[in-house]
Amino acid sequence: MARQLIPASAAELFAHALAIEREALSRYHEFADWMQDLGIEGVESVFRKLERSERAHLDSLERSAAGLELPEISPWQYAWFFTSSPAYMELTFPLMPQTPRDALALACVAERRAEEFFLLAANRCGDAAGIKLAVEMALEEHRRVAEIERALRVTPDPRLDWEQVYSRR
Repeated sequence: MARQLIPASAAELFAHALAIEREALSRYHEFADWMQDLGIEGVESVFRKLERSERAHLDSLERSAAGLELPEISPWQYAWFFTSSPAYMELTFPLMPQTPRDALALACVAERRAEEFFLLAANRCGDAAGIKLAVEMALEEHRRVAEIERALRVTPDPRLDWEQVYSRR
C-alpha cells in the first residue's frame, strides 16, 4: 500500500515536494520565533537559516512547477511522514518540543524522512524528470540533515542525566 503513495511521475513528485517544503517552512518559522521569544540566539539563527533555505527552495520549486498540472495531495497522503505509527510519533516527538534540542531533533528526523521519501521516489519514478527532481530533493534534504546535526552537536541538553549523576558517586 505505501508503494502506491510514492510518486511515479514528475508532476506527482512536485506536488509532494511543494507540500513538504511548505510544511518545513512553516515549522522552521514557528521554531525560530519560539527560540527568539526564549532568547536562544544560537538556535534561533539555525532555524532562521533553515527557514530562508526552505523559502528559496520552495520559490525555486514553484517556478519549476509552473505550468504543470499537479495532482491534489491530501494530508493522509504524506507518505514521507508516516513511516512510523502515529502513536509512536506522538510519544517520541510531541507537537511542541520541550527544549531547543528537541526542536532540532524533530527537524532532523523530518529532514531524514523527507530524504528517504525522495530516495524512494527516485527509484519509483517512471520518467527522467521525476528521477532528476527526486535526486535533487534528496540531496537538498541531506544537506539540511548535516546542518541540523552540526547544530545538535553544539546545543546542550538541559535535562538532567541521572545515569551520569549516579556514576559520579
